[in-house]
Amino acid sequence: TERPVIVNDGWEHTISDIITLHDYEEFGERFLDRYRDKEAIVQNDIAHNNDKYPFANGYTYKGQPIIISEYGGIAFNEGSGWGYGNQVETEEQFLNRYRNITNAIKDIPYISGYCYTQITDVQQEINGLLKEDRTPKISLEIIKQINN
Repeated sequence: TERPVIVNDGWEHTISDIITLHDYEEFGERFLDRYRDKEAIVQNDIAHNNDKYPFANGYTYKGQPIIISEYGGIAFNEGSGWGYGNQVETEEQFLNRYRNITNAIKDIPYISGYCYTQITDVQQEINGLLKEDRTPKISLEIIKQINN
């Protein structure tokens, strides 16, 4: 039996069966612009998340599927804790950002999949779809609709 291997989730891959990228861009249009040119991404011409590159020095793209394995990280302004980008005040702001970023990812033809970060809040990380006790913060039905 064979199992796919990801050597370094998020960036600086060496020998991986799947190329996974982390990107917490908060604006969908910027996300789409950054990933529009696949060759610029897979040739390490641009940092996919403004800081890191997909491949470690000396390693190259071999046609593997590409997945955005962490994105979003949207946090409500609750007075403490953190997320990625500016914190939001309302469910509408959260859903607008989530929709814009998710739709941008879905519009990139070479992206094979994506995973929102994160499902639940964890201690100081308040960027989950659910609170730490698993209470939904936003309409999960709308999240489901956006992902269909």
